[in-house]
Amino acid sequence: MKTSIIIPVYNDPEGLGVTVDSLLNQTATDYEVVIADNGSTDETAAVGREFAQSDRVRHVVEEDVQSSYAARNAGIEVARGDILGFVDADMWVETDYVESVTDKMTADDRDYMGCNVELVTDDGTIGRYRSTTGFDVEKYVREKRFAPTCCVVTRKRVFDAVGLFDSRLRSNGDLEFGRRVHEAGFDLVFEPDITLYHPARSTVGELIAQSTRIGRGRGEIRAYHGDRFSVQTTLNPRHYLPVNPIAFHERVSGAYRSLTEFLLWYLLACIQKWSITGGYLRQTVSSPMDAPDPR
Repeated sequence: MKTSIIIPVYNDPEGLGVTVDSLLNQTATDYEVVIADNGSTDETAAVGREFAQSDRVRHVVEEDVQSSYAARNAGIEVARGDILGFVDADMWVETDYVESVTDKMTADDRDYMGCNVELVTDDGTIGRYRSTTGFDVEKYVREKRFAPTCCVVTRKRVFDAVGLFDSRLRSNGDLEFGRRVHEAGFDLVFEPDITLYHPARSTVGELIAQSTRIGRGRGEIRAYHGDRFSVQTTLNPRHYLPVNPIAFHERVSGAYRSLTEFLLWYLLACIQKWSITGGYLRQTVSSPMDAPDPR
């Protein structure tokens, strides 16, 4: 078995169906799909078991720890492939995705690769905002030394060398793991020719929920990895200021259609920033500082 594709999922039967269907329609033949269910409480588990009737698909459940990284770890532990790709439930890929991933990792003997992500959305204000300000995987890999777990591919030997994902984290676990991989001397590569498709958040509520989770992940990073990451405390006034309007304009210049749309996008950016701060504050108050490292 050359390649295993791991899909973490929690209470998303429709999204899981979309992802697995695209992964079963592949030009490659020497691969498996591992569904890693994080203890879903709806029909997701039944959908996963139904897919697992195929020889191509395996189904594992992680219900002790509520964390997408714990689910991914459960998938890693049963995966039979040497190359491990991660795709979030609700995403989809091209028919040559597995073949391309396997070829790129094998031809250049790569250790860790981040693929391109295209946000798919409607033409509304929020959708256009998200597609404009979404995943810049190349910048993440080049400057921050990580790729989001929705599009990362790595070797099993990398996990053997540096350990699994930190299952205590609800967000930023991809950053923590990628930095660990980089510090261990492995090469991190961005691959622009492989694209995965991700539905963008389309409501203000979804943006707030996502940003709050990111903020809580920031608090966890500070609590558990403060010796390795420089994270400003919640007392820093910059957390509470609006987004820098000049920097934001430079970021989205040429993408917005009118001054009104720009102002709405700027408001959304401020809402996201303050939601991250709110999540950070909440996590700082509630985080158990003495939780052991599970790796």
